[in-house]
Amino acid sequence: MALAFVFSLLAQRVPCVGDYLDEETLNRMQQREEYLQEQMTKLLLEIEEMEMARSRMGLQALLFALLPYWKIVSVLCLFVFLFWFMWKIHKKFRGVEDNSGVESSSSEEQQQEQQEQQEQQEQEQQEQQEQQMQVVKVKAKDEFVFAEEFWPIHTHQEDGEQILSLLHHLIDICQHIAADTFYPVPAHTTGVGSVYEGWCPLVNKPVFCVVVPLLAPRGHTFHLDLGAPEELPARNSRVRVELECTCGREQEMRMRCFLHASAAELRNQKSNVLRNLCTDSYLDVEKTAQWFQKLIRNAWKCRHSSTMRSLNVTQSKRSCRFQVTDVYKKIFLVEMLFGVQQDDTDIFLSSQETEIGTTPSTIWPQSCAVAEAKFFLLVAARAKERNFYIRYMQVCTYILAGLNFSVYELKTVLMHLLTAIPLEGWHRSYFLERIDDILRYLRCCVEEKHLGHFFIGNEDVPAEIILPQDFRESEPLNLFEHLEDPERHEQALQELEELQDRLLSLLIYGK
Repeated sequence: MALAFVFSLLAQRVPCVGDYLDEETLNRMQQREEYLQEQMTKLLLEIEEMEMARSRMGLQALLFALLPYWKIVSVLCLFVFLFWFMWKIHKKFRGVEDNSGVESSSSEEQQQEQQEQQEQQEQEQQEQQEQQMQVVKVKAKDEFVFAEEFWPIHTHQEDGEQILSLLHHLIDICQHIAADTFYPVPAHTTGVGSVYEGWCPLVNKPVFCVVVPLLAPRGHTFHLDLGAPEELPARNSRVRVELECTCGREQEMRMRCFLHASAAELRNQKSNVLRNLCTDSYLDVEKTAQWFQKLIRNAWKCRHSSTMRSLNVTQSKRSCRFQVTDVYKKIFLVEMLFGVQQDDTDIFLSSQETEIGTTPSTIWPQSCAVAEAKFFLLVAARAKERNFYIRYMQVCTYILAGLNFSVYELKTVLMHLLTAIPLEGWHRSYFLERIDDILRYLRCCVEEKHLGHFFIGNEDVPAEIILPQDFRESEPLNLFEHLEDPERHEQALQELEELQDRLLSLLIYGK
């Protein structure tokens, strides 16, 4: 009972909550909330400021920690710069001292005798060249690859064989055309010159040169007038055309005898060669060239189909030059020289002129071109390695560019050495020794002012090469007779040094 009374009393004392009291409470709560948000924002700002201050202090501490290292690096850079600057100054002063030393030494050398100085320089150069050559030989002793990599052996050989095959076919047609005429009869060609000897440089446009032997027509003979007997090879030789008696062979030769037949019988038989190709009974080179150019055009029209598509004959006074184009539009340059064989030898009277533009039209100089081609064929047939000599001629031709030594002189040196040194010693493993022998032989010839012609007065010419009697019995012909002139001899000695330097550069550096 008492407990109920207490609860009733408390209930009477609790104030009643109305709408006004509710709004006031809400306002206080909002104000409290805004206050708390402001305080929270201040706290967040203070925290951010504290973190930024703390990061700045960490960066400063890091920089202060690295500061001693930057000082060390700066000091090192400064020392390097000072060292470089002192080195440049030292180098400059040293160069000045070297120049002054060279000037003083040159002034002392000028006081010495001129002859002793030249001898010393020549000896030093020769020793240096020998040392360099020995170095090259040592390098190539174990494995020799230079000769194979410098130039290939087979340069224009396939093209040369193709041209010879074409010319063989054309000559057959020419023989058929000339058979019933009184013009010279062309025989089958022989390839001569650098292309058919194999050493034509690859950088050069090859000219396929051949010799076309001319045979006297029916009822005629070619009589060779060699001029002065003491001149070998003959430069002023001529070919005299003479009529021969054909009595008793008229039916066989299908003609009347020019010497004994009457004028009426010879009315329809004229000597074409004497009337059209001769000057004062001597065979004229220029007239022969014009006739043969027409003949080769007619033969081309009569040929069967082949790999060659077109032929263009160019004007030439003493030869027949033309261009042929194959199906692949590749152009070949061909020069056909005319030759009259001297008896049964390998020597011909050739239409090739000795001096450009000055050789008379009735002059047929003696030529050894066919004999040279035959010599290289014999050497290649006897050797185990065919065409081994080609690389020697290739190198000689390469280093001769721009000098007064001719390729023919170097080829003569090579032919002499090919007969003096056994062919086994010309194997590719002996390439350096043999090319050195060629230059040494040339030096000896220049110093002695004598280089013997290979086919004149030379007892070492192979017996297979048939030479005229006067070639074998004559005194050796000196190809270096012009070196009797002191100025030309001095120039030749200087060019020998240039040849040696070029060879060493070629062997060491490949150029």
